[in-house]
Amino acid sequence: MKSGSRWGICCSGKISHDFTVALKSLPPEDHQVVAVVARELEDAQEFAAKHSISRVYGSYELMARDPDIDVVYIGVIHPYHLSTCLIFTNAKKNVLCEKPLAMNTKKMKDILSSAKRNDVSLMEMYCPFCGSSVTAPHGFCGVCGGDITFLKDVADKVPEEMPTTSAQPSTSAAGSSAVVYLSREKKQKIVKISVGVMRMIDGFLRPVRGTLLPLDVEPQWSCQELLAAAIKKQKAFKQVVEDGAHVLLYPDAREITNIPGTDIPFTVEMYKKTSGKPYQRIKLYISTDVDFENSCYTETSSSEEDGVVRVNVPFQMFR
Repeated sequence: MKSGSRWGICCSGKISHDFTVALKSLPPEDHQVVAVVARELEDAQEFAAKHSISRVYGSYELMARDPDIDVVYIGVIHPYHLSTCLIFTNAKKNVLCEKPLAMNTKKMKDILSSAKRNDVSLMEMYCPFCGSSVTAPHGFCGVCGGDITFLKDVADKVPEEMPTTSAQPSTSAAGSSAVVYLSREKKQKIVKISVGVMRMIDGFLRPVRGTLLPLDVEPQWSCQELLAAAIKKQKAFKQVVEDGAHVLLYPDAREITNIPGTDIPFTVEMYKKTSGKPYQRIKLYISTDVDFENSCYTETSSSEEDGVVRVNVPFQMFR
């Protein structure tokens, strides 16, 4: 992509908020956010006001026709990333997709063909060794440390035949319409953890009794994938889960983004390794975004099972 890229943000959720904040930390002459779109116009307007974005859209197709947008960041929830990507690649917009692009070979060929046909860049980064979504400015995975510099040598090659085994996307070179896919020799295993609900109780975010449910997950899942699955599981079992935005929390009510005490992006597998707990003893929680934002203090009980120490400090210290 050329210098001075003008960005459109697709989706007004928390991951889009985090990306926009990070993008605006870069020199404005190199990167500028010029528009935002959401399925509900009111959500896009609220997002635009928060981030001082001049253009607001309530339709993906309308933003795709904006001639002043060079590249679109897509942070929509699964499984809408593929159809959303196609809207923008077909409109000759470069795309950076936060989520896995597709779940099978046919759909992957569709999006790959669209990017190639319209000569646009289609980018996403997954480590071929551990499957984690990472950035690699120095050529090494930030989660497992694997050397992924070799991807640069093949980033501009589009395989004629997509692999029939399970695949994870890597990255394309800037200005190229290529996306590299590396086959996994083994099917990813499924593990079981527990996820419950936290609510504001007497001014504190606390676990709600009886809401812990077992959840089948893949070890390489990010916090966004885990949060979506946890909300779905809670609703399926008729637990009281309010509509609206939610956040994923550690047992001490800290929001989950990175592995505690590090800059390493969260994955279930990495949390298991750093916490020293087996998967079946991992307990995480979901909370409404409103409760999380209104929480001034966090107070959790010490327990041998959770390894959580009682704290009573301003919650802003964890933000």
